[in-house]
Amino acid sequence: MKQFKFSFILFISLFFLKYVNAQDVLMNIISQNAGVIKKKESTYLEITICNKSFTINVPMYKLKPQISFPNTLVNVPDSGHILPEGWGLLDNKHGVIKLTNGSDAIPISECRTILILINGKNIGGPSTITGNLTFSNGVAPGKLPGVATIGDNAADNSSTTSIKIIR
Repeated sequence: MKQFKFSFILFISLFFLKYVNAQDVLMNIISQNAGVIKKKESTYLEITICNKSFTINVPMYKLKPQISFPNTLVNVPDSGHILPEGWGLLDNKHGVIKLTNGSDAIPISECRTILILINGKNIGGPSTITGNLTFSNGVAPGKLPGVATIGDNAADNSSTTSIKIIR
């Protein structure tokens, strides 16, 4: 009986240990205003990034979300975005923006909301906006590639939404 109890406790401990240090970070994107904007008007793309870990903060300069826009339909300016404290815009070229969590070590079980300003450029769509959560090496300014956090679930690192530009 003692051996059974010991084996059971060992199994539970090993099972728990596997997940206690796992850190899954998820990303979701959605176009505000139901994804419809008028030509020459603006709306926001809402990006939500969550630290699903119960034990570990997301390291600073570790997250590098990348968003791809249909640049024939929309323009993404360099300013006018609403970023959480510590976050920054790394790149904005050819319809692709790259962000960094910068000095924001996202605490356990918390989320951040990012609003990216987009302007209607040409009538068309609906077209897809794609978001992918990539990772950096964790060193400022967060531009260099790195590996995912330990225990990350790649299935929740991408998201899509759509945008349609009307008269």
